[in-house]
This record gives sequence, structure tokens and C-alpha cells, in this order.
Amino acid sequence: VAWRPAHEQLVLRASGVRGLVIRAGCVYGGAGGLTAPWFAKPGEAVVGDGRNRWTMVHLDDLADAYVRAAESGLAGEIFNVTDRSRFTVLELATAAAAAAGYQGEIRSLPLAAARKKMGDFADALALSQHVDSGKAVRLLGWQPRHGGFLDEVDVFYRAWKARQG
Repeated sequence: VAWRPAHEQLVLRASGVRGLVIRAGCVYGGAGGLTAPWFAKPGEAVVGDGRNRWTMVHLDDLADAYVRAAESGLAGEIFNVTDRSRFTVLELATAAAAAAGYQGEIRSLPLAAARKKMGDFADALALSQHVDSGKAVRLLGWQPRHGGFLDEVDVFYRAWKARQG
């Protein structure tokens, strides 16, 4: 994620376009995203001990934020778009595994081993995040409709399962 600020500045400084930046939380819902492996392989290892917290956003809420941003007429702004949940990665993975019928423990993959397997992406997965979406609420009138991944994890599992064909 160290590359992100430079990319954001390219968007914000671009001439001839009305650029703005949406910083989405970890997207859930649908058939993909960072939560899909927990459904596909319940008990799959989390990077580190899982005590880190991810900011999350449902894909429908993210889509709503993009539409509101595009229709706003604003430019040069950066918006964080996340729901209000602040669960640990271990809590998220445990709930997803339980929804998939898995009752065992969630395995932990030490960061050094994760780096060998995933490269720099492992560092992103090990980050603990706390992000405020207040600016999107104030300037775009955006409100997340989904309370959080754990609130509807069984629904998300069934939706994911239905899309597996």
C-alpha cells in the first residue's frame, strides 16, 4: 500500500478530468473479495495472529458511494468508504468459517512465512486499520446500509455459495 499516495496524487492532479479518490475498505459480498477464501477454505490461515482489525465495506454500499461521488460534481477530494464495524481479522475469519460449517480452529500464518508465499500483499493483510468515513457521509450524503460482515455472514456465505456453480 506504500504506492497508494503517489497514485492518488496522479488522479488528483490530472488535468482535463474531474478526479477524486475513493479509498474503499475491504470489500465483501458477492462471489469474490478478501472474504471469499474463508468460505472456500474454512479454517484457512490468517496472516499473523489475527488481532489486527480491517475496515470493511459491502460491495453495494461501495457502489452507492461511487455513484454519489460521480454525481456530486466534486473534484480533488479523497473519500474513505467503510462501514462502522471494527472486528478483528480472526473474528471475521472465524465467523466465515462457521457459516461454511467449519468448527475447527483458524490457522495462523506468521508474517515472515506469509511474505514468502504472498510477497508484499502479506504486509497489507497484516495491517490494522481504523478509518473514518465521515467526509463521505457529510459531502456525499453516503450511508452504509449494511452494518457489517458479521451481521449477515450467513447471507454472504449463501450468496457466495450460490455463485460457485
